[in-house]
Amino acid sequence: MATDTPQEARDLSRPDLHLIFPPQWSPLQPFLSTPSLKAYLELRGHSIHQDDWNVSFYRWFIGPQRLPVARARLKHFIEALTDEHRMYRARCLHALATLDEYDTLLPRVEGLRTGDTYDTMENFKDSVDALKALLAAFSAAEPVIEVGTTSLQDGDVLASIPALLEFIEDRYANPFIAFFEEQVAGVQQRPRYFGVSIIGTEQIVAGLTLGRVLKQRFPDVPVLVGGSVFSRLVEKESTWVTQLFGECFDFICRYEGERPVDRFLSVEDPRKDRTPNFAFIDGGELVLTPLGDSLPMSEVPTPDFGGLPLEEYLSPEIVLPLLTTRGCYWGKCAFCYHGMIYGDRYRMRAPEMIAKDLEVLNARHGVRHFAFNDEALPPKLFRMLPPAVPKGQYFFTALYKFEKYYTREDFQNMYDIGFRSVYIGLETASERVQRHMRKNNTQKVMVDNLQFAHDAGIWSHTFNFFGFPTETEDEAEETVQFLLNHSDILHSEGTGTFVFEHNAPIHLDPKQFGVKGFKPRTDTVLDLFYEYEPETGLDAEGARAVLERFNKLKRERKLYQHGHWVDREHLLLLLSRYGRDALKQAFATVEESERGYTAAQLLRGYEFDTPEGKRHFVVNRRLRRVCVTNEDAVRIVGWLQFGAKVDDLLNAYPALSAALDPVPEDIEELTALKEAS
Repeated sequence: MATDTPQEARDLSRPDLHLIFPPQWSPLQPFLSTPSLKAYLELRGHSIHQDDWNVSFYRWFIGPQRLPVARARLKHFIEALTDEHRMYRARCLHALATLDEYDTLLPRVEGLRTGDTYDTMENFKDSVDALKALLAAFSAAEPVIEVGTTSLQDGDVLASIPALLEFIEDRYANPFIAFFEEQVAGVQQRPRYFGVSIIGTEQIVAGLTLGRVLKQRFPDVPVLVGGSVFSRLVEKESTWVTQLFGECFDFICRYEGERPVDRFLSVEDPRKDRTPNFAFIDGGELVLTPLGDSLPMSEVPTPDFGGLPLEEYLSPEIVLPLLTTRGCYWGKCAFCYHGMIYGDRYRMRAPEMIAKDLEVLNARHGVRHFAFNDEALPPKLFRMLPPAVPKGQYFFTALYKFEKYYTREDFQNMYDIGFRSVYIGLETASERVQRHMRKNNTQKVMVDNLQFAHDAGIWSHTFNFFGFPTETEDEAEETVQFLLNHSDILHSEGTGTFVFEHNAPIHLDPKQFGVKGFKPRTDTVLDLFYEYEPETGLDAEGARAVLERFNKLKRERKLYQHGHWVDREHLLLLLSRYGRDALKQAFATVEESERGYTAAQLLRGYEFDTPEGKRHFVVNRRLRRVCVTNEDAVRIVGWLQFGAKVDDLLNAYPALSAALDPVPEDIEELTALKEAS
């Protein structure tokens, strides 16, 4: 396929590249991929347009125009499902009760965007709960897709390439088709190329659907896919990815995109030019061109967020992402692939340039909050940023690695320039396993760093997992006890089980890390994870058992139980407003307070004809309970006066207290139920 005319003869009235960011990603803040690329390419003389169709999708997905269809589908599901699938039927009833409150819930969600519900913690939580409730309700009405604020489940769509391509064309099951057709219809200028940024596996299905819609509407405009996901997939799963060329995209830009896309846009025929860092089909064969040089951080301009709808993100104040480095200064962890996208080349931006980025973005957008998305903020910047960044002007969140070099003063200085939360990969408290996974931390260093951060007023969140190959049950118990015993200086945690990823050092040399064997997972064709068998220690099932025990102990001891509903961006905003200790208390207060709902506010009654005959249901949306009951109970609920108390109702009709079908909360359980039904 010839791509276009030479640069000097191009139509300068249209973009060279129209960049699009598809769902699913956080609707709370912008992303960094296309703003970084846009800034560099425009300095090189190219015309670039960018759109965020992720945040637009969220507004569309729970928008009023979809309400009638969602209600109709939920009623159909309830009437069609048998008692064998009563759990999913209960989910649909709960969703229907949620949509009955739509006119109350939607303004609360809008309050996240406008800041109107930011005045009290109670109102803020109501807004976050409203967003999650509406996403869950509209998702229940979808045959396949489940959308959360930080997740997207797509059932078995990726079980095979035929299943994927069938879903991409299925207008009933795939909500992205109608959404993208609306968006694409609004494209004002036909560009030379479209670019789709896919930086997370949750974006695969939507991103490929977008590529298909673009190619149907603009068959003569080639589509590029960029980002870390397909950079890895085109190597790991080339057989499957090859089948998507021509159907969903024409080129894949691998690894960092600035220099490769600059050259790509500057030549007449990228296939003939063999532009570095690209993958494409030529003569029926997959071509992977050689990798070019990485861009020095001194040549990376301040990201350009122009064209993105900053007023549409669901946050009271915008939080902008930045990178102070590319790659990871440590670069040794056996389980981590992140440095691969940067060619395993570590580069740090000068502190003076970072300070200038902050100044520029503050002047452009009035932004005071920033998230450093580095793999790990290097120790150098702990010392070099405080003198370069003015105090009292900005607020930050970042990731870092435990280091023995840090002092109490380092954390205090970071707090003084605005650092309010930090995220750390603790992984394991076992020093033997730390050495084995090449993390090399000691418990003393961990405790010292956490204590220093705590004393400075910074919120610390650790990422942990059980089951790294050769880890014994006793070593996993060290992590359990470490987390339980240091909750006074560790403010939140995210704990799971080990996952074996493509491109990580453990994948490249499994025997060195105690892996007997591994194999691709069989439930998806576009996957970056493997099933593995350790030579010794906990296997995957054993790791899950330890995790379940840890979660049980947390609940019993009432540790790490507050604030789970707050995402990273919102946490930074709340910390800058309240301060850490006051915020912890506010979380506990709002989560444990009795809200005093009336029976009319809590309960909804429904009657449906099901395959087993006429059934009557009473739904308590806030307690996530569904009672299978009788006609009298539904009538009583319908007659409720606004001021009626729940206790009065239960005294009159005790049967309503029996929740026979509790509604599942876990999104994976929901997906399994949906597939089963």
